[in-house]
Amino acid sequence: MTVNVLTQRLLELGRVKFLLYSPILYTVGAIIPTLGGGSIDALRFIHGVAFTWITHLMTHYCNEYYDLEPDRANKAPSPWTGGSRVLVKGLLEPKLSLHIAYALAGVSLVLALLMPTLSARVLCLLAIFFSWEYSAPPFKLEALGLGEFTVTLVLNTLVPLLGYCLQSGGLQPHPLLLVLIPLGIIEYIRMMVMNMADWESDAKTWKKTLVVRIGIENAVKVHGVGMVLAYLSLIPLYRVGVPLIVILALASTAYMGLRYAYRLQKGAWRKKATMWIIPYVASTHNGLGGSAALIGMILLKPGFSPSALEFFPLYLYLGGFFLLKFMARLKQQQTVAA
Repeated sequence: MTVNVLTQRLLELGRVKFLLYSPILYTVGAIIPTLGGGSIDALRFIHGVAFTWITHLMTHYCNEYYDLEPDRANKAPSPWTGGSRVLVKGLLEPKLSLHIAYALAGVSLVLALLMPTLSARVLCLLAIFFSWEYSAPPFKLEALGLGEFTVTLVLNTLVPLLGYCLQSGGLQPHPLLLVLIPLGIIEYIRMMVMNMADWESDAKTWKKTLVVRIGIENAVKVHGVGMVLAYLSLIPLYRVGVPLIVILALASTAYMGLRYAYRLQKGAWRKKATMWIIPYVASTHNGLGGSAALIGMILLKPGFSPSALEFFPLYLYLGGFFLLKFMARLKQQQTVAA
């Protein structure tokens, strides 16, 4: 196996495309302490982003190893669900994925212990614990119906709070942190969609996700209610002090979210040939929600003076989005030509 092939397979195994989202949420938290004036501390920002990415990547390699049985049972995977398929196809040894996860966990732990404040260290240690236990024993939280909660806790709560904590020096209450509520709901139901695509194969194994436990039809109903609640929550958020520009930015993503939620209610989950499109749209909507919140906050900056660091996750997400679309189109053309 050549170095290029090995690198390609390791990247596929790590599902790096999902790393585009976490820096957005991190920056949503990091920008808040600067809205009254001042700029982001670059060293602390980079420290936090490095921790977030390494921990996120650790979760992927860990999950690939421990989810191998349900991934093998999945006969209808997609680019967004069913795992990377690298281990299922036997392209790499499963133990390699676990060893990489251990190595990344070690790096995450070092980065956590080097955090400048106690509150930041606690947030990091909690993120490592819940990220690992998402799929790994002894808890295997995803198999207890707690996978959606775990992802939301880490990505939509601990990560932005870490960004906020590193820039503010602590965890003081701030009304803008309330934007994590609608973003958290959107993340939770997005994870339900990811599990809807795999629910039949998951039900045959130990992976009894929330969708498996409550049934696919009930899960679709919960998803619809959650989407409506996410956007209705913007009303009380405005009343308690979240600026109108941030509310309007978040509300701009409502059409996309409510439209795909409506499609689910109308039975899109029954169409197996095209069901994979729903997780793609849900993931895109999720990323746009975080991006909208960040853009709204950037517009609040005094004199509109954002730094390059505040735009970094937006450029990354946009560039990654177009790159993934280009690669998917190229792969489709190669398949047709063959």
